[in-house]
Amino acid sequence: MIGARPGALRRRGKYIVWEMARAKGQPLGLLLHLGMSGRCGIAAAGDPRALHTHLVVSFGDGRELRLVDPRRFGGYRVAPLAELLAAAPLAELGPEPLDPDFDGELLAARLGRSERGLRDALLDQRAVAGVGNIYAIEALFDAGLHPLTPAARLRASAWERLAVALREALQRGIDNGGTTLKDFRNVVGEVGRNQDDLRVYGREGEPCPRCGRALRGFVHGGRSGVYCPFDQSARRVR
Repeated sequence: MIGARPGALRRRGKYIVWEMARAKGQPLGLLLHLGMSGRCGIAAAGDPRALHTHLVVSFGDGRELRLVDPRRFGGYRVAPLAELLAAAPLAELGPEPLDPDFDGELLAARLGRSERGLRDALLDQRAVAGVGNIYAIEALFDAGLHPLTPAARLRASAWERLAVALREALQRGIDNGGTTLKDFRNVVGEVGRNQDDLRVYGREGEPCPRCGRALRGFVHGGRSGVYCPFDQSARRVR
C-alpha cells in the first residue's frame, strides 16, 4: 500500500471496503471486519499504541488509522479492489436490508424455505447481509414475530412486515451512531446512542413497550435474545 492514495469508503454487510488509488496498476482495496470488539481510530504517529493494535495505516500528514481488536474476531485483507469484490466473503453475501429494492418478496425468496428459526435465519449473512443479533431481535419484535418460529411458516404479509422492520431497526442504529453495549466506539472514540432506544434487547424481565407484560429471555444456538410472549406468540405467523 506504500504510495497509495485513500479513496472511497463503502460498506458491504458487516465489512468495510476502503478503496486505494495507485499511480500505476489496479486500485487496491483494504477489507476490514471489526468482529465482536474491534474498532478503528485516528491517532498521531507518535502516540502510544494500545494493546491489541493489529493494523496501522500511516498517512502522509503524520496521522495513523489503527485497528484495535482485543478479542481477535475481526480481520483485514489487502488485495486489488476488483479481486476483493469478486471473491469470498463479499461475493457470497446476501442482499442488504437498506437497499431500495429490499422487500418482503425478496426476503421470502431468500429465507422462505428454511426450517430454521427466524432469528437464526436472519443471522445467515449469505441470505441477508449486515443483520446481527441485536438488530434481528429488535426487528422481530417490531414485526410481531417469535424469534424461534420456523421461517418456512411465514406468509407474505409477515415477510413484508419483517422487511420493513429490518430496514427501520438498522436505520435507527445508523442514525444513533451505533449500539454500544461494551466495546463499540466510532473512529473518533465516541460511543453510540442506540442502546438507549432498544425496545427489547437486553431488557429481559422489563415491561413490554407495547403491551406491558414482562419480556422473556431465551438462549438458542449459543446466542441470547428477548421477546414478548404475548405480542410475539409463536402462533402469530400471518
